[in-house]
Amino acid sequence: MVKTPKPDLLYLSPVLPALAGNGLAMRAGAVLELLAAHYAVHLLIAPLYTAFDPRVPEQLQRLCIRSAIVPPVPQRSSGLGHWFRPGKVFGKTRFAVVHVFRLSMLPFAEPYLNRFWRRPARHLDLDDIESVTRSRIAELYRSNGESAAADYEETEARRQEPVENEALKKFDRVYVCSESDRQKLSGRTAAEVLVLPNAIRIPECVRAHSADDVFTFLFVGTLGYYPNQDAARYFCKEIVPRIRERATAPFLVNIVGFGDMRPLWPLIRISEVRLIGVVPDIRPWMVETDAVVVPVRAGGGTRIKILEAFSFQRPVVSTSTGTEGIAARDGEHLLIGDSPEKFAEQCLRLMGDPALGACLAANARRLVEEEYSMEALARKMARAFSV
Repeated sequence: MVKTPKPDLLYLSPVLPALAGNGLAMRAGAVLELLAAHYAVHLLIAPLYTAFDPRVPEQLQRLCIRSAIVPPVPQRSSGLGHWFRPGKVFGKTRFAVVHVFRLSMLPFAEPYLNRFWRRPARHLDLDDIESVTRSRIAELYRSNGESAAADYEETEARRQEPVENEALKKFDRVYVCSESDRQKLSGRTAAEVLVLPNAIRIPECVRAHSADDVFTFLFVGTLGYYPNQDAARYFCKEIVPRIRERATAPFLVNIVGFGDMRPLWPLIRISEVRLIGVVPDIRPWMVETDAVVVPVRAGGGTRIKILEAFSFQRPVVSTSTGTEGIAARDGEHLLIGDSPEKFAEQCLRLMGDPALGACLAANARRLVEEEYSMEALARKMARAFSV
């Protein structure tokens, strides 16, 4: 049997896709890997959110027919607020699909969307609805007394919504990471809107944490992102003292992630807090923790950090905001606390009841296997592309 050549797909991303790392890069990597099973993928990266690196890792090169990194240059500014250089990287390749990861990549995609007499299918991965997220971040700034930053975010949210509406007209299909995000786009686009949830690689064997006298909490996040900075401060300043008042055993809080940690430096004065920063591999930290905390109070999308904790069978305490878009139920898969008092109470429950933590972790592991594994994502993508 002669194999039919795969159709060509252009994948445009503002980050270097990765099989591990921060949530944005992991989503880009997971979707790219599964697309490569059905398409001849040509990867174009314009690093809008990270420092420019001209190298494409070998593991990505193996998934792609061709790949290129194009640094943004100040030729002219787009309506989305980024500088760009029109794409001429892949010559006259006739793409069956142009897949755009995030609206910030639209200026780079424009030269390819109407390039040939046969219009390519246009797909957009809108993992975050920026106008909604910025409105929430504005509220967070205002609640923290940072009015200038709040005003800026509110202005950007108002500016972003009509830009989004206009951009959405260009696409035939839009992917979002949760049903709640799909509902937020209701009435805003005529495109087909499909839920493509975030997914992770589940470790085959998870080593049990060796219990000791110190209960360890783990906070993971991109520390240069304001909602994560706020979450770390909120937990350490508002919740940790409440845990300390009632705890019958010592505990520690490890804060792990990349980004500017200077705003968090004052937290080292809290005796239980350890600012770890960047680590080469999150897995050892997951294995050696007793519980993962996700005290975020603003943001968008779904938290891959929760899915990772589920996959490592570590119990999670989160706010309702932190669990948005994830089909996890309070008391069954994790514990939820939306006030400092309630969050501290949930942490204390885990400290005093190892059986509760084990039950939550087992249920959460089953959930992530069924709904948020790479295998689950592959099934959803296969249906979406009718392969």
